[in-house]
Amino acid sequence: MAELRSRYTLAGVRSATTQPQEELALRVIEVLGDDDRMLAAYLVGGFAVGQGDAFSDVDLQVIVAADAYPSFAASWTSILDRIAAPAHVQPFFGAAGGSVITADWLHYDVVFHAEGSVDPGTVEGMVPLFDKAGALPGAPVPRPDRQGDPVFPTAAVEQFFYMLGNMVSVVGRNEPIPLTNGVVIVRDMCLVKLLLAEQGWETTREHTFGNPFPFTKRLRGYLTDEQNALLESLPPVVATIDSGIEGYVALARAFIPRAKALAARLGADWPTAYEQASCAFFERMLGVDLAIPA
Repeated sequence: MAELRSRYTLAGVRSATTQPQEELALRVIEVLGDDDRMLAAYLVGGFAVGQGDAFSDVDLQVIVAADAYPSFAASWTSILDRIAAPAHVQPFFGAAGGSVITADWLHYDVVFHAEGSVDPGTVEGMVPLFDKAGALPGAPVPRPDRQGDPVFPTAAVEQFFYMLGNMVSVVGRNEPIPLTNGVVIVRDMCLVKLLLAEQGWETTREHTFGNPFPFTKRLRGYLTDEQNALLESLPPVVATIDSGIEGYVALARAFIPRAKALAARLGADWPTAYEQASCAFFERMLGVDLAIPA
């Protein structure tokens, strides 16, 4: 992992361990294991697939006896104090469970399922915690590798050229905040998706191409050192028109040659007319030479 550098001490970050999450998992086994209504519990998410770290949440799935589930589901939050007292609970829509934040900002997600409503044997990437009813696989279930062959991200390319031309109107309206926000959005929804596509990551735990605005807490490990260095080399943005324009220019110079090269390598169609229209409009209206590398 790259060295963590900052002018701040980051004292808590540097000393953080997975001990709180491990203690939470043991507490789940103790509390829910002693509750006759709870038949089984298992981990999913990062800790189930060997990617958990000191900053990971704990993802819990619990199977509740069928006859006890209706009454329990109506008051499931009452059990949280026995696991780890919440400072905040955000219930999940349509489910008995939610996202829990403790006073120490330990984050755990828990979902309670009625017996027979799920088949844990089909869950990819899970680790049993306890199993009173023989409902769980006897050993951890690995998650299949989602990395495949490189793919051409057509939607990301089309979105890039749309945003490149559309941001002219933002400049024309003297809107530096939407302009500079757009730089970050285009970086994440276009350039990052292109870099992932180069590596064969059409979908990961944190990124799906169907989600236009992916929020992710992990990226570095999916990309090469060269790709990470490219993202880190992009100019920082501040809330000015010039900064926004410079941000788009840098993105265009990074994005367009790579996307074209990937299209050529994979035999994908390249939107030549769209590229020419968007780039020419951007240059003409803003007085900018994109100077896209060949």
